[in-house]
Amino acid sequence: MAYDDSAALKDIQALVKNLLQTLEAWIALQQDGPLALTRYTPDVPAAYNRLKSGFGTSPDVLLRWLQVPACAPDKVLLASIDGLSDTQMVDQDIVAPLLQTHADPASWGETTLTPGHIHAETSWDTIIQALAAGNTLVFAPHFPKVWVVDTVTYRQRAITRPQTEISVRGPEDAFNEVLLTQMNQIRQRILDPSLRFHQIVLGERQHTAVAVAYLDGLTNPALVETGIARLDQVKIGGRANATMIAGLIRDHPRSIFPTIRPTERVDVACWRLLEGKIVILVDGDPFVLIAPAPLADFYRTGMDYSDVWYDSSFVRIIRLAGWLLGVYFPSLYIALTQVNTNLVPAALLEITLGSHAALPFSPFEEAILMVLIIEVLREASLRLPKPMGTTIGIIGAIVVGTAVVQAGFVSPQIIVIITLTALSFYTGPVYDLTGSWRLINMALLFTSAILGVFGIVLLTMALVGSLTQMTSFGVPYVVPYAPLRIKDFKDYLVRAPWVDLRQRLNSSRPLDVTRSRPGTVPEVPHLRKTQKESP
Repeated sequence: MAYDDSAALKDIQALVKNLLQTLEAWIALQQDGPLALTRYTPDVPAAYNRLKSGFGTSPDVLLRWLQVPACAPDKVLLASIDGLSDTQMVDQDIVAPLLQTHADPASWGETTLTPGHIHAETSWDTIIQALAAGNTLVFAPHFPKVWVVDTVTYRQRAITRPQTEISVRGPEDAFNEVLLTQMNQIRQRILDPSLRFHQIVLGERQHTAVAVAYLDGLTNPALVETGIARLDQVKIGGRANATMIAGLIRDHPRSIFPTIRPTERVDVACWRLLEGKIVILVDGDPFVLIAPAPLADFYRTGMDYSDVWYDSSFVRIIRLAGWLLGVYFPSLYIALTQVNTNLVPAALLEITLGSHAALPFSPFEEAILMVLIIEVLREASLRLPKPMGTTIGIIGAIVVGTAVVQAGFVSPQIIVIITLTALSFYTGPVYDLTGSWRLINMALLFTSAILGVFGIVLLTMALVGSLTQMTSFGVPYVVPYAPLRIKDFKDYLVRAPWVDLRQRLNSSRPLDVTRSRPGTVPEVPHLRKTQKESP
C-alpha cells in the first residue's frame, strides 16, 4: 500500500494550525484575565452548547448546522431569530454561498457572504446583542471570530399624516417608529453630504438605538458634543422612549416647562437642522427631539413656513391672544369679582354679582368645579375609541354645561369663561407646553382668589424671573427677549417675508448665519398687444 506524502503533510499542517490557534487562545486567556470569560474561543460545539443552554431555549431561536466544503469534515453553525431575521436573505445570501465555497473562513466577509453589512466580533456580550437584534451569526471552525451578518427585517407601519401637529398647507408626512426609516426620511429632504448621524445605544437590558442628526459645517460643534456627551451619560435598564430621554438630558429636568421640543413632522425637523440645531432620533418612538428649544420654538409650526407671510403672522398673533386668554382670563375674573371689586364698573359688577346672588358657591369655587369637569371630559374623550370619544366629548360638554347652570351650581358667565379658556390652550401647536400653561392657570386661580390682581402681578413677575434664568443646551430660554436680539424678531411674533429672512436665527449659534443671498430678478419686458394680420 503506497504512502501518500501529500495527505500526511496536509494533516500535519492542519494539526499545527490547530495547535497555534489553541496557543493563541491560551495566551489571550492569560492576558485578559476576567475579560476572557466573555471572549469567544474558536470552539463551535462549545458555542452551540452555550447558545442552546441559554438563549437557544426559546423556540424562536434557530440553530442550524451546515456542511461547508471549506471546513470539512467540521461543520459551520448558523444562529438567527425567527421573525427578526429575514429568512429569504439568510437562505439566499448566507446558506447558498456557504454550501459552495472553498474559501478560508477569514475571507468570507469579502468573498462569500453577500449582504451589505458584515463584521466580525469576538466578545460574547456583543455577539448575543447582535443575535437579539435580528442579525445572523456564523460560527466557523478554527476561526477565532464570529461573522455577524445584518439580516434584520424591519416590521413597520406605513408613513402617515401627523396626528398631533396638523396643518392645512405643507408636507403631510410624519415619522414612524423605525430609526433607519427616520434617517431616510431626513436624507430624502436634505440632499446634502454634510448631513451626519451619530448613533448611540442606550440601555443595559433593552437596548435602544439613538441617533444625533446634524449638519457638519453649519451646526456648532460645541452643541453636537454637548448632545452626544449627555446621551452617553444616560444609564437606564429598560427601553427608552423620546420623553424619557428628553427628561434625562434636558436643562432643568424638574421644571414644568420643556426645554427640548418633540415633533413628529419631518419638515419641522429638517427646518431646525437647517437652522443649525441637532435632532435626536429614537428607535421605537415616532417623535424626534429638537435641541436647543427656546420658548419661542414651541410656537413655530411647519405651516408658518408653508403659508404666505401675512397669514402666518396673523395666526401667530392669534396664538398669542389665545395664550393670554387661556392663562389670565379666569384669574382676572376671580380677582375682579371676588377681591378687587372696586376696579369693576358699577353696572358690570351689578350684573356679575346679581347672577351669583342665589348660587351656593363663590366664583372661585365655581371656576375650580368647571375646570375639574373640563379635565374629566378631556381625559375621557382621549381614552375612549375615537368615534365614541368625539361624540361623548361634544355631547358631554353641552349636557353638563346646561345641567349645572339649570341646577343652580354655577353661573352662565363662568361657563363661558372656562369654555373659552379650555379652547384657548389648544391654540398652542405643541401639546407638551399646553400642560405647563394649565398648571400656571391653576396657580393663578388660587393666587387671584387670595391676593386679587396683586397676586396675579406677583406670580407673573416670579414666572418671568424663572423663565429668564432657564436655558436650553446653553441657549437662553426666552430669547430674543432676554438677551434682546432685534434681528430675530423677524421670525418671532410675526413672520417676515422671505426677502427679509436672509439670516438664520442666532439662538443656536450656527457657524453660517446666512440663509439666502439676494439675487437679481430680470425685468419682464413690456408686452404689447399685436394686431391680427388680415388675410
